[in-house]
Amino acid sequence: MDVQQLRCFVAVAEELHFGRAAERLHLTPSPVSRAVRDLERAFGVALFVRRYHQVELTTDGRALLDPVRDVLVRVDGLKDLVSAPPVTRRVVHVGGTHLSPPAVMDRLLAITEQRFPGHEIEVTTAPSAELLPGLERGELDLALVHLPLDRPDLDSLVVARYTFWVIVRADDPLAGRDELSLRDLTDRTMTIGPPGVQPAAMNRFRERLKDAGIISIHRMPDHDSALLAAHIRRSHGLTLTLHPRQGGSSRVFDDPAFAVVPLRDDLEFLLGVAWSRHRAGQDDVVGELVGTVRQEWAGHPLTL
Repeated sequence: MDVQQLRCFVAVAEELHFGRAAERLHLTPSPVSRAVRDLERAFGVALFVRRYHQVELTTDGRALLDPVRDVLVRVDGLKDLVSAPPVTRRVVHVGGTHLSPPAVMDRLLAITEQRFPGHEIEVTTAPSAELLPGLERGELDLALVHLPLDRPDLDSLVVARYTFWVIVRADDPLAGRDELSLRDLTDRTMTIGPPGVQPAAMNRFRERLKDAGIISIHRMPDHDSALLAAHIRRSHGLTLTLHPRQGGSSRVFDDPAFAVVPLRDDLEFLLGVAWSRHRAGQDDVVGELVGTVRQEWAGHPLTL
């Protein structure tokens, strides 16, 4: 047995709920459940009675609870027996995709600065596909990326949902419409960005377009907004983007040469923060960052 298993046991015993215990420990329910099972095997007894949406301590579990609490108090007090080293404020490493609306990244950095006053905060800006390996390697503490993730070692929280608009030339027959659906676009060629910026998100996006009946899809070789705008003007094609008022790369379409028409369909394109599951439970900075973003966005993501 180890100290982390004992902490998981006490958290579940006090919360009587694996999910709440996991949140308290900045973990997901799976490692907490696994730690408790390992502890039960080590003691050779069941510590909890597990029922649907209900957890209760067994007689053995109740007998162990106070002694385990005493052990943890003693363990946590060991640091008081030695001279504490000078406190150092390590650099907080935050990443963000340059393809997200600037206001969301600005807010992430603002709440990070509020949570860690006086710390140096280093920002890495890159496509999501380049930020995710940095999280896995421990080079980044948190990153704003497009979802979903296809990396089991990372966890995420949705912070915003995209509302798409159809971009066409101002002289396009669709330019005068009050709104459009994907069904209205099935006879046109849709231009989208390359998959490399975030393969899981972009491939799912393409599949949703195909499911809606849009078969002719042109993928740009690079995610360059100026090149995309030039392509739409030259080809008389169309694309989907956020409204130009969101800023960032969509601002290129704030031009009288283009018409911006609302899209009725929800393509469920998501923006979120991601972090390493392991580091959230082992690194205080990562754990506190996760708690901060949960407080800011959990249950109420932005609609862009």
